Amino acid sequence: MNKEYTDGEILERIKSIKKRDFFGFETSDLLIRLPFEKAKPYLNDDAKKEEWEVQPRDRESLLKEMHEYMEFAWDKANDMRGLSAGRSLSRYQAWIWLAGDDLGDFSNYEYYGKNELVKICNHYGWDSSKWDDGVHTNG
Repeated sequence: MNKEYTDGEILERIKSIKKRDFFGFETSDLLIRLPFEKAKPYLNDDAKKEEWEVQPRDRESLLKEMHEYMEFAWDKANDMRGLSAGRSLSRYQAWIWLAGDDLGDFSNYEYYGKNELVKICNHYGWDSSKWDDGVHTNG
């Protein structure tokens, strides 16, 4: 799919994930795609318009960002870094949705999300074996 979501659609997505996005990690990756005025209700009171930089939301930019982040995500999963590995999956949930894809729910967090990272890599044609240390354990 090659659809770029509107500001309104991104705001609706933020509302729809509120219950599952307890720490706001997915929400933050959606908010940075919005103009300051639209994101402001979700930001800290000290956020300043002149410091706000809208990040790209086109598919090509998202796929590049996702690929560049994959090594970091695997490092956190390989090192069994619970919260950091979870944040990586939340970021991917946002990016995958913004890219117009649906890879399902990433709430099954077995092996620090390695199964989900493999699924992402397979979907986008990336070789997960170059990052995966091969140890699939829950610690």
